[in-house]
Amino acid sequence: MERWHALFSNWAIITLLTIIVICNFLAYFYNVLPLSNAIALLLIPALLTLYFYRQRFMANVFFSIFLLYFLGIIFQVFDNFALSTKLSESFLLGTYLMMIFVLLGSLKHIKFEGVVSWYLIIVLLVNAYLMYAMFSNVQDNFMDSVILTLAVCKGIALLIMGFVAFAVNLSQETSQSILFLSIVCCFVFADVLSFTTTVYVQFWLFESFHNILQGLGLFMLCIYVFNHQQLSKDEFLKERRKSLNNSNHLTIQS
Repeated sequence: MERWHALFSNWAIITLLTIIVICNFLAYFYNVLPLSNAIALLLIPALLTLYFYRQRFMANVFFSIFLLYFLGIIFQVFDNFALSTKLSESFLLGTYLMMIFVLLGSLKHIKFEGVVSWYLIIVLLVNAYLMYAMFSNVQDNFMDSVILTLAVCKGIALLIMGFVAFAVNLSQETSQSILFLSIVCCFVFADVLSFTTTVYVQFWLFESFHNILQGLGLFMLCIYVFNHQQLSKDEFLKERRKSLNNSNHLTIQS
């Protein structure tokens, strides 16, 4: 990817990822939950600080995504009152819906032949059936119908987001589409691990991988947003330069 290092240098990428991985493994292996909670809470503010140090502007939709995800993490960490889980699931659902909204702008550029279209439809149907079977088997484990509804809606949102991101990448295969697909994969697998530890079994390795994938997804999302903003700025400057050249050309002719 030609723009992978536009926001961070090589050493910064390796250092941040190494810190996230090691600290999460140690925190869950030795059951030092305040450390893992601190990493989860500080990651988004740290990424946004680095972002605005290099870039002055961020589209409202992307800032809303970071804000909703941050609120979801806050209520995920501070789950001391009854509404914590519901609020966390609601904010995370809002995050995924906003990401689907971002992807909708790319749908008009998707062009597939018949075989690829049928392949995508089959993939969507298989995943939809697997998700239906999973929730059918575990619905009795949910004592609260609101949490069950939010979990199902979040699963549907993740399914749609993954399908659309895969379709866009299959059609375009740009660095940005590959990056966004990687982000979606991180969030999907992180949510699957969170669901597994909540419903089936609590295992420190699953919990640590959940936080690692969550952090990696946010890390790549920050890079994606920076690249998007930089591409928009370059396009704006290109159009402005073209407009000025046309204006100067007309002035010379007159």
